Amino acid sequence: MTVINKIKSLADKYSSQIISLRREIHKYPELAFEEFKTSALIYDKLKPLKLSKLEKISGTGVVGLLGKKNGKCVGLRADIDALPIHEQTGLPFASKNAGKMHACGHDAHTSMLYGAALILNELKNDLNGKVKLIFQPAEEKNPGGASILIKEGVLQNPKVDAIFGQHVIVNKPAGSLGFYPGVMMASQDELYITIYGKQAHGAKPHMAIDPIVITSQVILALQTIVSRNTSPYDPLVITIGKIEGGTATNIIPNEVKLAGTIRSLNESLRKKSLKLIERTLKGITKSAGAGYKFEISPGYPELINDAKQTRFAERSAIEFTGKKNVFEAEKFMGAEDFAFYLKKIKGTFYRIGVGNTSDIHTPTINIDEKTLPFGAGFMAYLTWNYLNQVN
Repeated sequence: MTVINKIKSLADKYSSQIISLRREIHKYPELAFEEFKTSALIYDKLKPLKLSKLEKISGTGVVGLLGKKNGKCVGLRADIDALPIHEQTGLPFASKNAGKMHACGHDAHTSMLYGAALILNELKNDLNGKVKLIFQPAEEKNPGGASILIKEGVLQNPKVDAIFGQHVIVNKPAGSLGFYPGVMMASQDELYITIYGKQAHGAKPHMAIDPIVITSQVILALQTIVSRNTSPYDPLVITIGKIEGGTATNIIPNEVKLAGTIRSLNESLRKKSLKLIERTLKGITKSAGAGYKFEISPGYPELINDAKQTRFAERSAIEFTGKKNVFEAEKFMGAEDFAFYLKKIKGTFYRIGVGNTSDIHTPTINIDEKTLPFGAGFMAYLTWNYLNQVN
């Protein structure tokens, strides 16, 4: 029996356990830095495998190690946190935690990494090296769980030589795999702006410095940074996603608060956009006699896949599932804290199709579960291939 057939057989053997874990996690989603029950469940599931190392990290993270003492070490990562979304799927295992949902596929990522652990544990005597299993909290919230785990040494002891991660993609056939070398995902920073005006009666606007009108000008002007200050060949997104201001229809308020996100695909534009936002705020508020406060919550860098490891993973996918099931992934202005790992070590972040469904971050996403054992099997094969065939 070839190693691919053996891995596929083991994936079938463990399919019910993989799917069961996904459903249990999906039923009880927890937000970033709050994944205590999820973490405990993962730890308890891994404990019977008698891994060479199994420990908690950064409160709700779980890290396991299997394989031989000598040789290279592959890192495999899954994110475990959910989103503040009220689920509307009607599934029998739908979220029981109101206002929280696994709407980004992290439940699938976690269960597939667990499945890969089950498979690789059976193959550990044939592995020419070690596998570090990283179940990471807080991918959805700044500063990102990856950055914290790295500071706490997750890539050391033993040192990780290469790292692989995967993310679900909707409206691609279940079990298909997509790869993209180079810059695949955007950097992400959060912006927080307060416009300070002067309060007055709504019938006496001449007595006020109206922060609502000023805010309207600011929001429109920020879009000219994208349309008139940035090359159309260099993607940039500035989105204001939240506005707070005012208490009544007949009162011009003292202040208005804005919150939003900035996305770009290169570091120089990332820095330039922040300076242009500051310049815009300063000019508009000064002309109106108003004030402002501008704060940035630094997020994730752009995600840059190592070209060599991406092509290696793509070749492994073709071997595992056939060329017709492998596609070229697209650049995406979404952000992902897996980027922090790729700043430190070589590796790649790839896509796995979950069938036709609503998009991620929506209340009705419902993945095709036959993806789960397939994804576990491919992750196991990719790891085996790296340790046993790469010099």
